Amino acid sequence: METLREAGYDITWIRELRRGMSDDEIISLSNEESRAIMTFDKDFGELVYRSGRIVPGIVLVRIADNEVCKRRVLDFLEEYSDAITGYFTVLTERRIRRRRLTEHREI
Repeated sequence: METLREAGYDITWIRELRRGMSDDEIISLSNEESRAIMTFDKDFGELVYRSGRIVPGIVLVRIADNEVCKRRVLDFLEEYSDAITGYFTVLTERRIRRRRLTEHREI
């Protein structure tokens, strides 16, 4: 997270706020602050697509190597930071997959 802050990105890191927040609490905070969620946790896709939760945007990072992850996330944000809202994005070492989020009623 420090890498993102050093690059000038305004981020909220859940571990710094309150460890152990539930996914539902994170989604609520994301909506309150109008922030996209960047995560390694696939459960957020389930909450959005199967449970109909509304979020500004989600970036699911699927990269194991820490150094590769840092570089790839920074490159992604440099190119797509204005186009995260409204999308569920999966970021891997080699690909970026984006799917438009449809609006659902919040449960």
